[in-house]
Amino acid sequence: MDFSRLNPRRVAAGAIASGLLVISLVFMPWYSLAGGNANVARAQGQADAFICGTGDFKCTGFETFPLMRWALILAAVAPLILAYILVRGHRLSYPPGEMTMVAGLAAFVLIAYNGLVDKPGSGIAEAGQSLEYGYFVALFAALAVGITGFSRSQEGQRRTRKAPGTV
Repeated sequence: MDFSRLNPRRVAAGAIASGLLVISLVFMPWYSLAGGNANVARAQGQADAFICGTGDFKCTGFETFPLMRWALILAAVAPLILAYILVRGHRLSYPPGEMTMVAGLAAFVLIAYNGLVDKPGSGIAEAGQSLEYGYFVALFAALAVGITGFSRSQEGQRRTRKAPGTV
């Protein structure tokens, strides 16, 4: 095991990004029913129609997404797996860091899609939803995981360009 293969700044960035992704997924609110809409929902007896459940007007990503939560946790673990591969000196058929980059950017796209394009819920459950700070923290953390993987995949690449038309 050779810890000198790890870049301390990249390790810190990957650890912070992974931690933020998990913390925002589990503990920080992602969606809420806006204040006025929450009062209207209570008055009309539709409080159970919101995605967080009856009487709960804020929910985390972990509570909201039964399948995506596991994909995001795997994306958060990707930098740890990359560090293990680097420390052990395993030979890969691709540049180290590419899979971490793919996992981080896939998590970024999943989070962005579920907050900007198609919010969870349908019908009345989707009306009046607003994004909370945990959503944006998770979006930033997933992007940071992807950038960490990208920066590692670029290290040690010494590709020279060939002239056009040569093999």
